[in-house]
Amino acid sequence: MKLRSLAAATAVALTMSALPMAGVAAADPAVPKDIPLDYGSKGDAVHKAQYRLTWLGYELRDKEMEGDFYGRSTKVAVKQFQHKFFLPINGKLNKDTWKMLDKVGDDVGKLPKACLQERQVVCIDKTAKVLRLIRKGKVVQTLDVRFGVPGLETPTGTYRVYYKDRYATSGINGPNAPRVAMPYALFFNGDIGIHYSPTFASSGYYPGGGSHGCVNVADLKGVSWLFDQVSVGSRVHVYWS
Repeated sequence: MKLRSLAAATAVALTMSALPMAGVAAADPAVPKDIPLDYGSKGDAVHKAQYRLTWLGYELRDKEMEGDFYGRSTKVAVKQFQHKFFLPINGKLNKDTWKMLDKVGDDVGKLPKACLQERQVVCIDKTAKVLRLIRKGKVVQTLDVRFGVPGLETPTGTYRVYYKDRYATSGINGPNAPRVAMPYALFFNGDIGIHYSPTFASSGYYPGGGSHGCVNVADLKGVSWLFDQVSVGSRVHVYWS
């Protein structure tokens, strides 16, 4: 009887040890142990975050990248990333920021086949909210973009630029209202195109903000350069990553 009781007690103890203790949160395997990261942090997690941020188009100082150091440019990039994805803006790479960065920037260097099958492709990632100009398989430009609001979503798919207009305007507010400027427009699907948005440039990202289906760009210098690089007939691929 004593032996059976001891065996039963041991089995129960082993079972209990395999269960999470009440009140103790289980470690998230997707989040490194040294999270949160902030100015002055160093190491592999900083290295991984920096390469994801640069893939998303953020500019980081070479010195910080070489030393896996969470410096000023890294902190600025994290703040911009947090603003873009509606996270608390504090410049700290905390658990929620890390998870979002993992979601939208994990596939560093990977692009859909549709973005690699021609000499030059405008590749638009709706998940990461970026436009990349791909030339001979390499990214030559990355721009932050926003898309259509619910009900007027920017469609995914593969298209061709069929018309360009450096001075395009829109009568979307009605025939009696002033026309809305949408310069450097590259139309690829009916009246849907890529263009500069003064509203996006002044207001940035905010919940509920968006276009009527077009791909808005806030960087005037960047979109003007893109306009000059992309010719009628160029492929445009819009996708969720």
